Amino acid sequence: MARYATGDAEAFEELFGRWERRAYGFFLARTGSPERAEDLYQELFLRIHRGRDAYDPARPFPPWLFQIAHRLLVDDRRRAFRSHEVAIEDREIPGERRGSDDRVADREQAARLLGEFSPEERYVVLAAKVEGVGYAELAAELGKSVAAVKKLASRALLRLRAAASASPSVGEPAR
Repeated sequence: MARYATGDAEAFEELFGRWERRAYGFFLARTGSPERAEDLYQELFLRIHRGRDAYDPARPFPPWLFQIAHRLLVDDRRRAFRSHEVAIEDREIPGERRGSDDRVADREQAARLLGEFSPEERYVVLAAKVEGVGYAELAAELGKSVAAVKKLASRALLRLRAAASASPSVGEPAR
């Protein structure tokens, strides 16, 4: 990799030959799909190519390669998860037909309740619970520990649940 990072094009062929089977096996074992595994390992080598200038030759290559592979896998799973999600306003509650007035009132209530959060709490809750961003990634962005971000999200969600149960939505009896 150090040779490739300095511009030796033949080094990439050697690198690819050495790591192709292991990279493919890594993805195949985790996806169970030969097609997904092939797509991911091709993307892996594309990212290695793009990131060759950032490679530190003083560090071993395998952990760097598999860190990129792991991130690709996480990104792929997030994309797959999000593509199968149904927007909350389009979801129908079993056994109950809700009118558009109810959905509008629920959205307004959610916006009002989220508006009571600090910007940091709102960001963490929406990123973690709606967008699926991991707590470790949020912690790195916010410069906090993972435990602190989890606690922030937990407390905010508890307040959200308490406020939601205290103020019924349209057509729902008070508790």
